[in-house]
Amino acid sequence: MKALRSVDGVRAVRARTVRGRGLVVCSLLLAVPVTAAGPLVVVAQARDAAAIGIRDRNGHPFRTPAGSPLEPVHRLALLSATRDSLRDGIALADIGDRLGFWIRRDPDGEVEYAGAIHGGAFSRFDLGGPDQALIEVHYRIGVLLRARFGAVAARAELYHVSSHLGDEFLLDTGARPISTSREGLELMLQGSPVSSLTVYGGPGVLLRATPDFEPLSLRAGAVWESPPGARARFRASVDYFGWAELGWEPAIAAELGAALDRGTRVGVLLGFGPSRAEQFFRQSERLIGLTVSHVR
Repeated sequence: MKALRSVDGVRAVRARTVRGRGLVVCSLLLAVPVTAAGPLVVVAQARDAAAIGIRDRNGHPFRTPAGSPLEPVHRLALLSATRDSLRDGIALADIGDRLGFWIRRDPDGEVEYAGAIHGGAFSRFDLGGPDQALIEVHYRIGVLLRARFGAVAARAELYHVSSHLGDEFLLDTGARPISTSREGLELMLQGSPVSSLTVYGGPGVLLRATPDFEPLSLRAGAVWESPPGARARFRASVDYFGWAELGWEPAIAAELGAALDRGTRVGVLLGFGPSRAEQFFRQSERLIGLTVSHVR
């Protein structure tokens, strides 16, 4: 009997050790983005719970990190923008969506592959001017390959970005537009180390840019939502983006609010670091205000 109890004790210790290792691996996705995932061994119940956090509302692997300014989603925000000693009232009006065109699952449900395209327009308007003129608009379109391996999801995106200043803004300020046209590849991993928490992160590299920019970048973030069941759930997210071209100065976007039914979110948006407007990406700014977004 003592021998049996000893064996059971060893098995219990090993099970706790395996679960602990899984949590550490998923947490590292936020702290140190990586490009490949090793084996992740968890018990069946924990694995199924984690998979919920890394699937989108359509059941496809890799949930869209909607709190990231780089993701094409539907978003309207009324913000106060501060640059040096200047403070302006601005509005962000973003339109973005994705279309999944292919998905394949293995019979055991351990591996999934999915293809998609996404794209969007990100617009900034001047609320302080008499005509609320368009300041800047930029576009992002990408081809996505998404996958899930057990409790870890992965996404590879081949994307194009280009930007333009508004005509009235050019006439009023005499600003000279810059070209930020570029193509790149971004790889990210995503996991749900504990219930209701999703973390993601990974590197990016530019394949072509006009003019030549430093190629490397990093993105990472975390999203927490209170458990489902109510029509409105508390939600908090934080997103980091760093680019070698800007000396790795962190661009941080954070949101705190509520997640409503059918993918709609409302809350307070806070941002600081390099501007999320492509034409002003070398200028640092602070943003705070209200935001409403929707992810299909």
